Amino acid sequence: MISVSGYWLRPEDIEKLNVSQTQRDIANRMLAMPSRYRYGSISELLFELRFRVHTVESARELINSGAKFATFSKTYGNEEFWRVTPEGALELKYRAPASKAIRNIFESGSLYAFECATAIVIIFYMALLKTIGDQTFDRNYQRIILYDWHYERLPIYTDKGNDYLPGDCLYFKNPEFDPERPQWRGENAILLENNLYAAHGLGILSGETIIEKLNGLRKPHAQTSAYLLSQVTRVDIPALIQMIR
Repeated sequence: MISVSGYWLRPEDIEKLNVSQTQRDIANRMLAMPSRYRYGSISELLFELRFRVHTVESARELINSGAKFATFSKTYGNEEFWRVTPEGALELKYRAPASKAIRNIFESGSLYAFECATAIVIIFYMALLKTIGDQTFDRNYQRIILYDWHYERLPIYTDKGNDYLPGDCLYFKNPEFDPERPQWRGENAILLENNLYAAHGLGILSGETIIEKLNGLRKPHAQTSAYLLSQVTRVDIPALIQMIR
């Protein structure tokens, strides 16, 4: 369900939107969901649709960039733009343009390694950069620290439920993970389309294949399978729009 300024949209309203077919498909999925998506204006809804398409694009691009999976202690990045902190965070260097630094991860992925939650935040930053452009992004994000779920002025939230949309971050939990490899206690992944996910460190895979791979990373004699958690992590677009100057 989609509400714009208190008006609940109908299928015929979606057909009138001046958007791509991919964006229209996402809007129709939102319309069919029991969840309520509320916007103050049509422009906020259109921003959300663009952001979601850019999230899917950016997730695919990061998987294909050559950036590697690494634990925090083994994180590294291009020192032209980023400083690696003792905790394993990538901190934007003083006066380095944020837009160039984020783009560099996708353009020179072989110079980077980080874990999967960090990858999701990077994808969201890149999606926002594509949506608002370099100048606005640089003005709003002069300080960035890439570390786990750490983010600046990016209203990310998690809700329970199964109302999954392209561009959402979902979590595959591995309850009996190998304690010698705790990084595989689960996997964050961006939903690209029906049952196809971008999972940093694993690739672009179906949900069943992600579960199969995680099951291969369990402790000896494990009996409980990995599974897709009934929750969704996404960016609050109306709140984000209010933050951007």
